[in-house]
Amino acid sequence: MTKTEKTFEQIIEKINAAKTVAVFAHVSYDPDGLGALYGLSTFLKKLGKKVEMFVDSKITELDARFFDVTMLKDQPKECDLMIMVDTPNAGRLGRYAEVFKNHPNTIRLDHHSGLFHDAKIELTLPYTSACEVVLELIEKMGQKPSKQTATYLYAGILTDTDGFLIDTVGKSTFENALKLIEYGADIHKASDMLLRTQSVQQFNLSKRMAEKLEIHGDVAISSLTTKDFKQTGTKPNQCMNFSNKLVYLDGINFSCLIKQEQNNVFSCSLRAKAPYNVAKVAERFGGGGHILAAACKIKGSEKDAKTKILQAIKELR
Repeated sequence: MTKTEKTFEQIIEKINAAKTVAVFAHVSYDPDGLGALYGLSTFLKKLGKKVEMFVDSKITELDARFFDVTMLKDQPKECDLMIMVDTPNAGRLGRYAEVFKNHPNTIRLDHHSGLFHDAKIELTLPYTSACEVVLELIEKMGQKPSKQTATYLYAGILTDTDGFLIDTVGKSTFENALKLIEYGADIHKASDMLLRTQSVQQFNLSKRMAEKLEIHGDVAISSLTTKDFKQTGTKPNQCMNFSNKLVYLDGINFSCLIKQEQNNVFSCSLRAKAPYNVAKVAERFGGGGHILAAACKIKGSEKDAKTKILQAIKELR
């Protein structure tokens, strides 16, 4: 039996034994994190578990049309098991980080490599999305996802691959998407609501990003501050796929979108084209992710964040 098979056995044993489960997604959410959160939670509810769902972020009005925010809770109660999805470390759970770290029964389901080990049981699989990890777990349990669960999981694959366009997409990505379609996933709803539709405010924010674009050789970098969000009537989590737009520019191999979260704190969304590696760049600043897509936080000014990211890419490329 392989190490991964043993890990699956441990996770399944913990889930079967639990009556109450709390499931967490990361701050500055994306549809893959929410897809894994909602997909896993709806599946566990079908198994008869009492499930509570948590994400320390305000869901935008557009995303709330797809992800039912009434299903989310504010404060965790006592539970048998806690599971975090789509995050390499508990720190990205925001205000739920400490309660997760201090719980005796914790699981991480993820597709990001990382330097952190904040869960008692950790399962990281080299998929393009966390939703694929959840799908494999469901199948390992000898179960099939409902149409609702399949729709949430398909949404995560669709958006985290930017419509199956990123370089890490391979045979398994399409196979998992096909499985979910066969399970009844509403692919048109996912595409229409999460990939094609954007608000006028988001469109104006993307224009602001373009206006602030800097090209340094084969590196494209831009930034959005609290002022930019206020003037366009948007929030930081409304530019989730903007980094992909930057790395798709002709002649660009690296991109970074720097977003202000609070005074002197900036989140950095990094992208690369094969064969380059931005996970190493993110890890330098305590973050992590995939080889071609990673993220981190940097303290300092907007200029400091740009300088540090550009220097790290230069040294680690």
